[in-house]
Amino acid sequence: MKRKLFVILALLFILTFSTTAFAGYIYVGNWELADGPNWQEMPLAYSGLQAAALLFGGSPDDYAISTVGIDPLTIDHNAWYGILGYGGGLNNGAFLFAEDYLSTNSSQAPGYYYSGNEYRMNDITESASAYIGDNARYGNVNYAFRITGVPEPTTMLLLGLGLVGIAGFRKRAK
Repeated sequence: MKRKLFVILALLFILTFSTTAFAGYIYVGNWELADGPNWQEMPLAYSGLQAAALLFGGSPDDYAISTVGIDPLTIDHNAWYGILGYGGGLNNGAFLFAEDYLSTNSSQAPGYYYSGNEYRMNDITESASAYIGDNARYGNVNYAFRITGVPEPTTMLLLGLGLVGIAGFRKRAK
């Protein structure tokens, strides 16, 4: 009876103090900025995180975006964006902004990249999207990584100590 109580208490202790930390990324895929809907189709504007959720499922909070490649150690938390009416850009007509950047100009309907309203040519503050077929040419790849929960070192330590304690208790009981 004492042994069962000890095992139950040890497991409760371990579960009480175990937590999860976001420490891992799994590459899930990529997309070209220019693969998005044509701007004339009046599409929504997407941040890099929103575009990943749209394309790979889940919610924007499930992802990290990079413009560097598929190696999780090099995630830069940036994405390539197109800007309505702006043909310049750093890379083949695209602009580099944070993965969660979202700009929708007040002249467009809320949430839209282009809603059929007037826009200002060559104005960097116009609506931006990380998934749009507009001025940017191909070569602007956004890489998506799903954030995974992995046990913290504290959790692993508690689990290990709990198992050692249970094993020691079982030896003494015999």
